[in-house]
Amino acid sequence: MVRATIFIDCGHRSGLGRLRRTLTLLDAFRDSGVTARVFLSDEDGASFVQNLGYEYEIGIPTDLADDILIADSCSLSANDLSALCARARISCVIDDLGDRPVVCDYLINPNLYAAGVDYSAYSARKIFHGPTHSLLGADFFSEPVDDDERRGIVVSFGGTDDGALAAAVAGFLSSKTREPIYVPVPGYLEPSKALLDLAARMPSVKPLRSPEMPTLLAGARMYVGAAGATVMEAMASGCAVCLAATQKDQTQNAAYLPTIGVPALGFYHADAMAVMAEQALFAEKPKMAFNAHAPMDIAATAIDAYHHPA
Repeated sequence: MVRATIFIDCGHRSGLGRLRRTLTLLDAFRDSGVTARVFLSDEDGASFVQNLGYEYEIGIPTDLADDILIADSCSLSANDLSALCARARISCVIDDLGDRPVVCDYLINPNLYAAGVDYSAYSARKIFHGPTHSLLGADFFSEPVDDDERRGIVVSFGGTDDGALAAAVAGFLSSKTREPIYVPVPGYLEPSKALLDLAARMPSVKPLRSPEMPTLLAGARMYVGAAGATVMEAMASGCAVCLAATQKDQTQNAAYLPTIGVPALGFYHADAMAVMAEQALFAEKPKMAFNAHAPMDIAATAIDAYHHPA
């Protein structure tokens, strides 16, 4: 039986978007008849993994000689990541920045800007890059909701924010629009005092603990937040988006997005974000072509290579 093993940085270290996209790829392997196991960098995000029916271990996997490895880590060095890949029969690395040349079988950059990343220093059989290889769950491609039926603004700065970053933006939007303001907070973080105080003063601001993001985004008018993996989830769901880079691995996304008409900042500035979001709320949204079958296509390629080694 073929086994796929994933190693993911998650939680406080890198947010839930990374976790969702990597588990989406693992789901594709599992749907193809492959057994699956999960290794996490730490406990943050473990409840999300368990809710999807996966058991998990903490740490870096070692027994990979007959496995397909999927690694999504921003903490391992290029040498450590290449060494991890060398232990596996087939290796897949998700790489956002192109700044850690690794040796692997398959390289995946699902970001919108990926075609412009220079991977010439890497060694891989094939590179899957760009929105046609986006790692989006099928739930984000549900029947689209008409714009005039959408309601609400989702304000989220990812799995590293307890609502403190979101609160400043949410307060402004609550005072300037008639939209409900939804602020997701991961289950492993306690909502910040700033967010709870704001919600007490402004009933339209609604903190949500670990909501189902596909459902939340499917009916929302706009997503305002970090320029990470959730950007593509929001766009695939039909939301307008307004973004800021809050971590190093989001800066390329933030620099690229204005070229396709998406308002974005290369840094977090609550007032500027709030103003941009208000202006973009009813503006025309850019159209992007995402491939709902991309995770299955990538899984099929890796499984074929497993059975037919070069």
